[in-house]
This record gives sequence, structure tokens and C-alpha cells, in this order.
Amino acid sequence: MSDASEQREREAAKLTRHESLGGLEMLAARYRDHAYALHTHPTWVFGVVVAGVEKLRIGRRQHLAQAGSIIIVNPEEPHDGEKGAPAGWAYRTCYPDAALMAEIAEDLELRGLPMFSEGIVQAPELARAFVRAHRLAGELDQEAAMLVVLSKLAKRFGDGKVRDHASEAGETARRFRLYGELIAADLSAGFDLAQLAAAARVTRFQVIRDFHRAAGMTPGQYLRDRRIRAASALMKTEMPLAEIAVATGFTDQSHLTRVFKTIKGLSPGAWRAAA
Repeated sequence: MSDASEQREREAAKLTRHESLGGLEMLAARYRDHAYALHTHPTWVFGVVVAGVEKLRIGRRQHLAQAGSIIIVNPEEPHDGEKGAPAGWAYRTCYPDAALMAEIAEDLELRGLPMFSEGIVQAPELARAFVRAHRLAGELDQEAAMLVVLSKLAKRFGDGKVRDHASEAGETARRFRLYGELIAADLSAGFDLAQLAAAARVTRFQVIRDFHRAAGMTPGQYLRDRRIRAASALMKTEMPLAEIAVATGFTDQSHLTRVFKTIKGLSPGAWRAAA
């Protein structure tokens, strides 16, 4: 077997979207050497490890997700992922947005959007149902099956409460919002701790503490995460990848490609083709 064939055999990723579920993104992937950098999503993440072991951090907790484990990540919760065994891992995930989760919450008569305190849960029947729904080819069949399994996950493991991050963090949250606004205003700009500290009238050490407390990330990890999220949005347009790279603060297209794959698990070209 050639090196290229071996690489294809050990690593593969395919992203699809289900329009009837609000454009729900669904990823089926197998990784041996790939490692996700710490990142966030504006959506929830639900996934099932179908083979191997994934080692991952969710929030501030470290996990080993064995085959059959269900992975749950709340919106804006930092997480990463890498192999937890020599052979790597394979999994299927989906990324429901607030509108879809609100529809589920309304049907379950929850008090708010379901949030989850446990990042890894064990529920063999639900894990199998999730994988079956993920694999279905028929649009209508998949839509119904995925709605049912997501509803069951929310009912069984969700707390049904809206988490108010701002009220929990006080002054840290106020400053963190300011940092986020400054970064979002011009992602192509270079930032350093002194700039953020001056804007919030605190020390550089306080900026580092604020990011750790509010996001569980370093300022650099947060900036990279926001740049990738902005680049992902632009990839849904006709804008060339080279221009997207510059607009979102990357040195060039190859720099964007390297960082994008560490967070999304596939290349910008493959991601754009799915989009």
C-alpha cells in the first residue's frame, strides 16, 4: 500500500448538511494523527465515538471517550480532541443551532434552552440511535430520526436552564465582552496583550486571567478561534480563499489551511464543497 493510500485509510472526514433541520451540519470522521486545537462553536455539539478512543478536554475537564460514548459540548464551551489510543478514533457528530434546540425545548416544555453539565455520557441505546440517524440517507427519515434522538438527549441529560454567563462572571464578563468586541471589529489586525489591557484599564496579567475565567482559553486561542469562525462564514460566499485568509488575519492561504484543519478537522476546500 502506498503512503497516500495508507493516509486515506487511516484518516477521512466528510461533512454534510441537512436543510430540513436548519442546515444542521453533520460530520463523519476517522482520525489517527489529527489533533483538534482548543476551539469553540456557537452551536451545541453532539457526537458518538464509533471506534477507538478520543482524548479530549471539554471546559476544564479532561476525558477519555471510549467507543459508544456520547460527547456533548455546550455553545461557546472550549474543547479539543486527539487520539486516546494508537489507532485513533472514529466518530459521528452534529452541530444543532439555537433555533433547533429551542424547537426541541418547546416540545419538551422545558424552561429554557437545554444545557448540559456532563461532557461525556453513557447511554448505549441513545448512542446507537444517534449513529443510525446519522447514517440514514433519506431526507425525511433522517430528519425525523435525528429530531427524536436529540430530543431524548435533551430530556435525559439537559438541565433545561439558560446559563447567564454575564451574571456569573461580573466584572470579568464585562471586560471579556469588551475584548471580544475589539477583536471582532477587525480580525485582520494584529493584537497584543497591552492593547487589550489598555482598553479595559487593567494589567496584561489581568487580561490573561479574564480569558481563562470567562472562556477557558488563552487570548491567542480565542483570537484564532474567532478568525476561523469568520473565515468559515466567508467560505459560504464566492470569495477566494486567499482573500478570506487576509481578511481574517492569516498570513496567507496556506496559514489559513493549516489552522482551519486543526479546528474543523478537514481542509477549507472540503469544508467549502460541503457548504
